[in-house]
Amino acid sequence: MSVTIKDIAQLANVSIATVSRVLNNSKPVRPELRERVLRIVQETGFQPNAIARSLVSKETRIIGVMIPDINNNFYSNLTYGIDSVISEDDYSMFLAISDEVVDKELKYLRLFKEKQLDGVIIASIHFMESSFQTLHEMQVPMVVTGHDLPGYQIPTVNVNNVQASYDATAYLISQGHRKIACVSGPLWDPPCGLDRMEGYRKAMRAHDLPIHEGFVTEGDFTAKSGYEAMRRICEEAVRPTAVFVATDLMAVGVLNYLHDHGIRVPEDISVMGFDNLELASLTRPMLTTVHNDPFMYGKAAAEQLLKQIRNEPVERISTVPHHLVIRQSVSAIHEGAPRTAHR
Repeated sequence: MSVTIKDIAQLANVSIATVSRVLNNSKPVRPELRERVLRIVQETGFQPNAIARSLVSKETRIIGVMIPDINNNFYSNLTYGIDSVISEDDYSMFLAISDEVVDKELKYLRLFKEKQLDGVIIASIHFMESSFQTLHEMQVPMVVTGHDLPGYQIPTVNVNNVQASYDATAYLISQGHRKIACVSGPLWDPPCGLDRMEGYRKAMRAHDLPIHEGFVTEGDFTAKSGYEAMRRICEEAVRPTAVFVATDLMAVGVLNYLHDHGIRVPEDISVMGFDNLELASLTRPMLTTVHNDPFMYGKAAAEQLLKQIRNEPVERISTVPHHLVIRQSVSAIHEGAPRTAHR
């Protein structure tokens, strides 16, 4: 038969409340009582029940983390970043995978609330009115990654997507490219969709270059969507000499389409990715991309969350640095060179 807190209290001849204070180190206890309780605990091999302990301490020592896709290396590395921080502070993770389905997102948000978790980290959620309402009702320490939430006091961790995409497009322009296409992320995801597209458009405008709307299309984070996006772009009467792709995974799809149709990279079309996932160095040619470290996202998000839990000051917006990683998929062209392929 397992030993309970009540048994420990009886054997030590103290109250249950005193045993709980000793086990949770929540309030001062006279040294002689603490020593007596700890001696009985050691002699009986007592293991505190996590649920019972949480009822006393008002803590579960569990952090809820919601991501859209565990198969995407960006989110798996982000999760590792979170765990590297919270495990050092003796927190465990409750991982929820939404599959980018709104109903599942709402279900998990409600589940986080029901489980009375100590804090929540959310990545790439569909921020609809119902989502905001559920977040507001949770009243739990929370950090969101990959989104900025103007008008809300929820701390966020993100890269400057507009500036990073501007830098990527400006690099293509510096290499002599003028006809540049863009494959954005899904527009329901403002950072990867709207912001990265805006960075591309801003760079084109800043350099007085026309934007051919047939060169601007939307993917859904998958390699398959990158493949289809490049197909649509190549159906235009004039092909681009370069394409900026809002994620490395979609860029793999772009590379595959070009390979399947005999279009050389970078000789015929240069390709620029975003994220610098491990696969970016495994493609052939190796992918030039924007370094956007998901592990650092996770670490920053976890650090901000633990500060909230401790009632310490937090930053409303934390920005993860970025830089370009130059590899083999982009080459320079010169004005007037016969680079643009015609159908």
